[in-house]
Amino acid sequence: MASRVEARADFHRRLLDAARRRMAADGAAGLGMRVLARDLGVTPGALYRYVRSRDDLLTLLVIDSYTSLGDAAAEAESAVPRSDVEGRWVAVWLAVHAWAGAHPHEYALIHGTPVAGYRAPQETVGPGTRLNILLARIAVDLPVAEPPPQVAPLTGGLADDVQRIRNWLATQGITTTHVPDPAILAVAQGLSTLIGTIGLELFGHFKGGFENPREFVAHAARRSLAEVSTAMGHVL
Repeated sequence: MASRVEARADFHRRLLDAARRRMAADGAAGLGMRVLARDLGVTPGALYRYVRSRDDLLTLLVIDSYTSLGDAAAEAESAVPRSDVEGRWVAVWLAVHAWAGAHPHEYALIHGTPVAGYRAPQETVGPGTRLNILLARIAVDLPVAEPPPQVAPLTGGLADDVQRIRNWLATQGITTTHVPDPAILAVAQGLSTLIGTIGLELFGHFKGGFENPREFVAHAARRSLAEVSTAMGHVL
């Protein structure tokens, strides 16, 4: 006989499976507690005892999606030798691309149009920044030229933003004191390019153009890391 913990874990899995199917059919904005209760064969009251609201359900889906994406990226990166920085960077990009292709609705949930009225709580930040941290860890393994490249200091709000990113990375155990400001910006730009490129493909904007999107993503990944490396004072 299943224990209470096992039964709860089984219901959690069934709930997420049902929510994904409903999200694929109606979109994240169409998720409804009563409809899900019917899909699961339980009463709305029983479902509300497990998850208090639609927003709580969305949070479960967001965390699950970020976790699955982060696991896929980390697994791909770990399979590449540590010394092959470019290989690790490209592997992450291709893993994210493959995951998005296999989970388009989950990708749209976490990197597409925000669900009206939903504000992701703090508990989503950890899972949601795993990809950021992974790319940053790869980037800091690039060598910095000696002497480091001379660049004009950033000013204004952009300087504040870069310092904020440095401070946050330090809380994740990533030292960036040796990394020039332009390299920090290049990593952030790379992440933006990765997320945006995949979104353009998933939402149909590559049709009639890039019919080999995986190759395009790999090209964009190598170009992105080259920009980071150049900011470090080297040319890949």
